[in-house]
Amino acid sequence: MTQTPRRPLHRLTPLMNDPAVAWLSQQQRLRVAFTRWFAWGAFSFLCFICWLTALLVLGLGLLLTSIYCTMGVLAIVWPVRRMIMRRTSAKIAELVRDGSPATAVAIDNFADLDRQPDGTLVSLVGWIRAREQLPEPVGGEPCVGLALACHMRYPGVLETLNDFDLVDETGRTVLVQVADGRMLGASNVILTEARARMMLIASLDLPVGAVATGWDTLVLRNGDPVMAVGFKQTVLDPTQTSVRAPAARAAVASSQNKPLLIFPIPGERQTQAPALLNLS
Repeated sequence: MTQTPRRPLHRLTPLMNDPAVAWLSQQQRLRVAFTRWFAWGAFSFLCFICWLTALLVLGLGLLLTSIYCTMGVLAIVWPVRRMIMRRTSAKIAELVRDGSPATAVAIDNFADLDRQPDGTLVSLVGWIRAREQLPEPVGGEPCVGLALACHMRYPGVLETLNDFDLVDETGRTVLVQVADGRMLGASNVILTEARARMMLIASLDLPVGAVATGWDTLVLRNGDPVMAVGFKQTVLDPTQTSVRAPAARAAVASSQNKPLLIFPIPGERQTQAPALLNLS
């Protein structure tokens, strides 16, 4: 296993405690709850139909039919619960993606970010310029971070990500500080090669008892187009040195109450060299 420094974002997030919920309005939270209630209602109705069909067709009597159906329900209720939790999580991601950029100040020119006061909610679109990358390649390529479905008592997602620069069309950059952030997007890489998959899982330092539950992975690589929604901060960047001290620069980050959001977006990937060497 490759020993690496702790990344700013390295968290196994249970889907039942998704930090992205902080971005939802009361109306949106109700829609999420309705999605959950509807799924459980549909499951309960299907169980009733199966019980009624078995009662009428098999002719085993009310007691035996109820016992057999109850045993069947108990056998599948946990897989169904996991499916419902993942469906609810997908609904949260959809609502957050639709709503959060609309409440943020859109920064079309990265130079305008310096004029925003610290704490302003902003959204930026650009290309990733890697600072550090994961020690193991994913899908044959190095990457800045990934999100992988995992399970530890409850369904969750392992998110691991390094800070990176976001580059606009003019070449201006903004530092994205990913600590406490959330990656939301569809999977874009399938881990098909067994040995590479084993090496990657070993390098991720999963919590004890956590196991990967799928090989469909959301991967962020150098040059990928993304949208970042977060809060403007002025920080000291040690990579931007001046004569006396690290230079201050604008960055986007999480707040105390809401996580930074990172969305992959459709667009042409820009192949470019990382800003720094891979230090992993």
